[in-house]
Amino acid sequence: MKIAVDFGHGVNGDRGAEGYISEEKLIREYGQLVVDGLKTLGHIVINVTPTQSVLTLGQSLAYRVNATNNYNADLFVSLHVNAFKKDKARGCEVEYISNRGKAYADRICSEISKLGFINRGSQLRNNLYVLKYTTMPAILIEPFFCDNKEDCNLYNPKTIANAIIKGITGEDVYMDSKKPSESEQNKMSEIDHSIPKSAGVYPFPGGLGYFEILPGKGRLDLHLDRYNYLTIQDDEKEGNRVIITTRTKGSKILL
Repeated sequence: MKIAVDFGHGVNGDRGAEGYISEEKLIREYGQLVVDGLKTLGHIVINVTPTQSVLTLGQSLAYRVNATNNYNADLFVSLHVNAFKKDKARGCEVEYISNRGKAYADRICSEISKLGFINRGSQLRNNLYVLKYTTMPAILIEPFFCDNKEDCNLYNPKTIANAIIKGITGEDVYMDSKKPSESEQNKMSEIDHSIPKSAGVYPFPGGLGYFEILPGKGRLDLHLDRYNYLTIQDDEKEGNRVIITTRTKGSKILL
């Protein structure tokens, strides 16, 4: 099967939701595992996420749709995480626009809910650009709420990725998601050690790691790389908390 995968947001001012963990970071963490796992099972996968961060929201949506349609994919999958009001909503949902899309959405919701997330079910959405203008079955996955502490504590990138893959293909690819092998850990840690070139990012001396300041959210992230970092936050809206995030074990709220 030819599958187009889209890591949502990540361009210009569209960085996604901010909760206990950043949506943009979460998507790129579990999303890469979805891409790698589908390829492991023999599927042809194209990542249709825009590579130019300067695109407007409209341009980025058009890029994702056009790349998918030109590729003539059998399935379009847009990856996200949800947000509402802090600790007011929980669970997984998958949005669709066609009956064939709903079949995928139902299976993915079922698999994700087995991880302990509340099953909010498949949601018909006729007005989402990436679902409306793609020409094949299309789904948008919201596996959990990044602004809900209980959901974030359940989050594990490999179990989420495996649930999505199984919902699409019927097959497991990350059988022991909580205990990856040493070779898997080494492979995963090599995915992206680059340092983002954006405002508020300051590299540590020696070329390894950086810290990121988000003054509007009273937040400081200390990064080993893009997927292993410590978050310290004290904000009137978001609260006062300390969160640790690792590639293999996901995120844990410490305080």
